[in-house]
Amino acid sequence: MASEFAIQLAAGILAVFVGIWLALIVERRRRSEDSAEHEAEQQREFDRALDTILGSVVKNTAEAKRLLRALASPRCPRLLHAELEASVWDATRGSFIALCRNVDERVIFAQFFDDVRRLQAFVDFRCNLQVSVITSRVACDAADLAELSAAVDKQLAALAEDLRFCGVVLVTDHGRPVHKRLMGISSEPQAKEHASA
Repeated sequence: MASEFAIQLAAGILAVFVGIWLALIVERRRRSEDSAEHEAEQQREFDRALDTILGSVVKNTAEAKRLLRALASPRCPRLLHAELEASVWDATRGSFIALCRNVDERVIFAQFFDDVRRLQAFVDFRCNLQVSVITSRVACDAADLAELSAAVDKQLAALAEDLRFCGVVLVTDHGRPVHKRLMGISSEPQAKEHASA
């Protein structure tokens, strides 16, 4: 009877330990699956934010190109209007920065949109300057005025070229094929096909 009790006690203790061990394995597996699901959801959210931001990069880069063409034209309007926008970055910046694991990537996107704001401010400055010149009753020296306007246009063109170049680099390095097509950048598989043809 004592041996039977000992066997049942040992079996009960063994069953408890095996049950705990199996419960730990199941819990570990469940946590692993939850973690993988959470990581996948975060990656999808990051991809959505990146796609939205890259769309804005494409739009702002195209606008910088338009400004460059307008400034290079002999019929450049006195009052330039720019359709630059940073509202997409403002709306998605928080989630992008929280989800982006690459510090360099965070910095270059933030710098790009700082450049967008800088270019917009300089376009506004140029317009305000032209309006002041047009509406001014003070006699200005035409040579000084032409020199000032040329310097402002030169600085504006430099800012637009910097923004255009940064936009091309961002889309080349981080863009999806659709962004690259919109920018006129050939993707690698297409470039290889053209090289072999």
